[in-house]
Amino acid sequence: MKKSNVGILATSLAAATALAAGAAYLLQIPPFEGVGTIEAGKVCENLGPSNKVVPALKEIAPPDPKYSFVEQRNQGSVDFFFSSCSGRTEESEFLVTRTEVTMLGNSSFQSWSSGPASKMVETENPRNFDRFNTDANTWGVVSKSKAAIVTPCFSHGHQGLTTIVLLRSSAEPERTADRYRQELIDLATSTAEFAHEDAGCTLPFKV
Repeated sequence: MKKSNVGILATSLAAATALAAGAAYLLQIPPFEGVGTIEAGKVCENLGPSNKVVPALKEIAPPDPKYSFVEQRNQGSVDFFFSSCSGRTEESEFLVTRTEVTMLGNSSFQSWSSGPASKMVETENPRNFDRFNTDANTWGVVSKSKAAIVTPCFSHGHQGLTTIVLLRSSAEPERTADRYRQELIDLATSTAEFAHEDAGCTLPFKV
């Protein structure tokens, strides 16, 4: 009888421990940590409409209890136009966007993709890029962790705006294929459209 009682007691304790652990997880009591919410009101304005941006960010962001976003914008002369956004977890930066003026002149797609598109945030071999569908006057490229798009801004001086979106860490880092390419394209396009209006561009935005 004693052995039987000990067995019942051990089983009861194990069940209670499991229930407590489950409750702690559901209630997000340490040592379990919950995943934070990306709130529309805290996302950088220069990423574009929150109803388009937030779903993409939720898809790509690494799991973390807290997210924050830091925006920088220079709305002076278009020659010096600059706009950026940094998305961070508690530990590190997981996303960065950047928009700058690009002097297009007689640039070709190849010269742009191997120049501003690859080097504006950090160097990436243009061979990693795939071109995505855009208007004839708008160029876009995407890789597994980066998207870039250039849009004409002013006819005078052949000025355009190049927007880069760089994913530094993601929800599924082991998936190295094109897991997040569509989200990167969506973010780059939305950010570029906002910058196009913010810079007061006179040429139409077409993608």
